[in-house]
Amino acid sequence: MVTPLTSRGHFLPQQQRQIDLKSDVSTALVTDLSPNTDYSFTVYAIYPNLIGDSVTITTQTTLLPQVSNFRVIEEGLFSLRLGWTPPLGKLSGFKIFIPRSNRPGFTYEQLLPGDTSSHVIDSLEEDKKYTVNIYAVFPEGPSKPVSIVGKTLKLIPVHQFLVQNATTDTVQARWASVKGASGYRLTWASPDDHIENINLGDNFNFYMIQGLRPGSEHTVTINPIFGDIEGPVTSAKVKTLESSAVQTLKVAAVTTSSAIISWNSVPGGTGYRLAWGPTPEFTGRDRPRQLALNGSTTEYHLKNVAYDTEYVLTLYVLFGSLVGPGITATFRTSPLGYVSNFKVTSYTSTSIDVEWSPIVGATEYKLSWNDSSPQSRYLDRSVLFHRLEDLNPQSTYTINICAVYGNSEGPDISLSQLTAAVSDSEPIQAVRGVKVGDIGVNFFTLSWNKAPRASGYKISWIPFLGGDERSHVVSAASTTFTIRNLRESAAYKIQVSSMVANREGSPVLVTARTLDLPKVNDFAALNTTDSSTVLNWTRVAGVSGYLLSWRHISETLGPGFSSYKISDLLYGRTYIFTIRPLYGEVEGPISAVYQKICKTSLQIFRILKILSK
Repeated sequence: MVTPLTSRGHFLPQQQRQIDLKSDVSTALVTDLSPNTDYSFTVYAIYPNLIGDSVTITTQTTLLPQVSNFRVIEEGLFSLRLGWTPPLGKLSGFKIFIPRSNRPGFTYEQLLPGDTSSHVIDSLEEDKKYTVNIYAVFPEGPSKPVSIVGKTLKLIPVHQFLVQNATTDTVQARWASVKGASGYRLTWASPDDHIENINLGDNFNFYMIQGLRPGSEHTVTINPIFGDIEGPVTSAKVKTLESSAVQTLKVAAVTTSSAIISWNSVPGGTGYRLAWGPTPEFTGRDRPRQLALNGSTTEYHLKNVAYDTEYVLTLYVLFGSLVGPGITATFRTSPLGYVSNFKVTSYTSTSIDVEWSPIVGATEYKLSWNDSSPQSRYLDRSVLFHRLEDLNPQSTYTINICAVYGNSEGPDISLSQLTAAVSDSEPIQAVRGVKVGDIGVNFFTLSWNKAPRASGYKISWIPFLGGDERSHVVSAASTTFTIRNLRESAAYKIQVSSMVANREGSPVLVTARTLDLPKVNDFAALNTTDSSTVLNWTRVAGVSGYLLSWRHISETLGPGFSSYKISDLLYGRTYIFTIRPLYGEVEGPISAVYQKICKTSLQIFRILKILSK
């Protein structure tokens, strides 16, 4: 017999039921009981025509399983999306109590199918807390409720709204995402009240505004969008740059393998890109290279460049991912340094003493001479004197020295010295204080101190890279001499020696280089269109004309030109324009400018403005 009990333990005989079992059964499953209810189970032994003894037990059924993991999946301004995990067992459905925003304190009941695991409650109020209950409904009845508290979103503005990285015609807008927003409306207005806007999706938190007017203040606003409702507006003001280019690019402290590059800071720039490579005349001496620098950098020490090579530099200013206009300059590295003040300080019939001045950057010196066979010796950079010994009397020796720079050897400097005869007892003193006092495009002026017993002085000179040697003898009263008719931008070896009657003392060797011809300055490309550009420069005094070149084309212009328009250029291509001053048949040094053929930002702005009218 199966009998339910009341909460106080009393039998409910009207709900009592009987189950008949066979004699060989010792267990039974009793179903269709009420959950969370006390039951009395009594088993009777049945005999033919007789009911035997009985035994009774009392037990309680368990609760119906509840919904688990009941949670708010998504909050909206006027809705809550709920989710849950259904319990095990045969479900009839779910019962959910939903708050009603138009009747505070009241709820209404919503029945959902048994295969449901989420539900959206809408028509709620903004920025309000709601308590939501859910029941799992079984054929036996509902489970105990599970409750959660959810809160609808508040209609809030965009926070952390930044408008930055302004260029002449662009700015970058950034903002923090607003929870629950379905999108954003970004609006910008120019000083003349020209207004533009764009609707962006909820995954946007960055936008580049383009086509702005240079040097103007713009108002930029943003508001979040929640479906059909627009949130509060957040605004910021920003001023575009008057100019987005580096104005000054300087090259200083040029050596054989390095230079210091400096430039003015560009407001709003996030970084710089520096590119360098050999000019067309020096192609193959080095490869083009480039690097990125941060926005606070205004100086860079350029290293490991090739010696005696002309380079073109281009510096671009960066505005985030945008590359602004570039500025160009050229420089030429120094040739490997040659040893200066190389001279014989004394000699005998079997030895010659030589000395020289230190060279910046040299790692050691190589000294070589010819005896019965070529001889050479490497000396530490701190050594500035050496004695050649075991030489033959009254023999002429040519002695060479060069500075060594790591694995590279600089140019040789050489001098010749006749060793004394065995009978010679007093050598002629070498000239002292020899120096180059004045240097021009085609002349040097030498000076020296008078030597004892000298009857005159012999000055000889020869181009450093080879050529005819020339000489001149001056009187004993002379202490200066000007060598004229030299080549421009050329290095020379110059020797000064004392003369005593017909005997010549040991020469003192100095080196010097004539000045370069003046180059064209302020060479720039202006007013560039999609097929042409205008080249401008500052006139050079004393020239006979200019040689202008681009790609495989050259144009010779008269001395009165200071600008020249080039047409029929290819759109989108970058050209290298070069110019040289002409001095009769002699060409001066080169100046170069790189220019990409395309419309300027100002031209694009004007076209967009016309189209928008």
